[in-house]
Amino acid sequence: MVINVPSVKFRDYQVDAVSSFVSEDPSFAPPNVVIQGHHSSGKTLTMRKFFEYNPQIYNCWLNPIELVSWKPLLQHVARMISSTLANLFPDISCEEQDALEAEDFYLLIKFLHAVLRSYQLLEKDISLFVVFDGFDQLQELDSELLPKFIKLHELLPPNLRVQLKFIYIVHDTAFLSRYSTYNLPTIIFPRYKHEQVAEILLQKKVSEYIESEKLLCKVVSCGLDPEDSTFEQIAENYIKIIIQAFHSYTGNDIVALGDLMDSKWESYVQSITAENINEPLSLYRSNIDLYTTTGDTFVAEEEACVETGDSERATAYELSCISKFLLIAAYLCSYLEPRYDSKIFSKKSHLRAGRSSYGRRAKMETNPRYLQPSLFPLERLFSIFQAIFPVEEQENHSIFHHTEPMRANVEVYENLAELNSLKLITTATPKNVDYLSYKLKWKVNVPWEIITELASSVNFDIADYFSGLHY
Repeated sequence: MVINVPSVKFRDYQVDAVSSFVSEDPSFAPPNVVIQGHHSSGKTLTMRKFFEYNPQIYNCWLNPIELVSWKPLLQHVARMISSTLANLFPDISCEEQDALEAEDFYLLIKFLHAVLRSYQLLEKDISLFVVFDGFDQLQELDSELLPKFIKLHELLPPNLRVQLKFIYIVHDTAFLSRYSTYNLPTIIFPRYKHEQVAEILLQKKVSEYIESEKLLCKVVSCGLDPEDSTFEQIAENYIKIIIQAFHSYTGNDIVALGDLMDSKWESYVQSITAENINEPLSLYRSNIDLYTTTGDTFVAEEEACVETGDSERATAYELSCISKFLLIAAYLCSYLEPRYDSKIFSKKSHLRAGRSSYGRRAKMETNPRYLQPSLFPLERLFSIFQAIFPVEEQENHSIFHHTEPMRANVEVYENLAELNSLKLITTATPKNVDYLSYKLKWKVNVPWEIITELASSVNFDIADYFSGLHY
């Protein structure tokens, strides 16, 4: 049993540690291993290189950040394990199982037991490593999720030919400290130092930029002889200046610095002339704007030339029509008392009659704008949304053409989920939320100044609903 150790710059200790814990023989590999390190510290690169150099060690990868909650994660684990084994051993017939049935841990155990027992015909025991790349990045992360995976091997028969081993790549040290009593084998990846970042980027990017076709065309167009030493000098100077200029902005994030270099490389090459190609200082001065701004913008590129008078709409109103009216309805729910709903929003005149039934809307002593928004149920939000969403045809806004009141359909729920993901509408409980529960309370997270501008973009006079109360 020979393990090939890859060469990863500044990660010799970590590679040796991985080779000690990861083995094709199940008797030499622990059931759970944790890889911990901050973003852009080489965790994924090291693990992928290790498995690339050791193809005899079977593995499959999952990205929990793409799966949102624990239920899709369990189903994806079942699907990846079954598909990986089927590709590794196509000669072994396995009864087909539906991975979507693994909606809970006991169903996942049942699924894995049915799949793994089909491979008892193998000549020797093997390890299958399941790598969770960013386990703590799961959006709806349950504190009991990791302990269940840690104990999963105890619920499977010990005599199976295929032994599952789990590797958890995590970023947050606080998340890992919650499970310190489990004594899991942990490999720490420290942050890169500034000098290490520069050396890694020089090694990675110089060869890439030297072979750049745009650089070659530019040098030839200047009437210069294309020499490797000239190309290398241009690339090295560019990389060093970008690191010095943006290190305070990105920190030791190799990925962010690499993206900045790639985005500015074309502009840098265009400024090369026969006079400044061998003068780094002149070349730097001709590109001073590249090193003073990241080039980020809050406006789409095609809208960058919009006049100042229209800039507010261009930057603030990228929401759909339904999302805008949902947000307006949420603001009305949070700042209007429920007892006035039937009086304000009802289209039936007999419901508006009788002040004794609904009371007088007296002016409030404290401006609600200075108070926290009130909580409201989802049912009230949809009722007000249906009441304010326009149903008549309008010449200027063809998107509003509706011949009947808007109902809470799938499209409305999708827009509500978008507003929740943008934190424009939030729930009272931040974790383990059942979004369709009738007990769940919501609140708006948008100030009056923004909601009035947004309402004006759809020709909705929201101030009229607060006349005599405040504002």
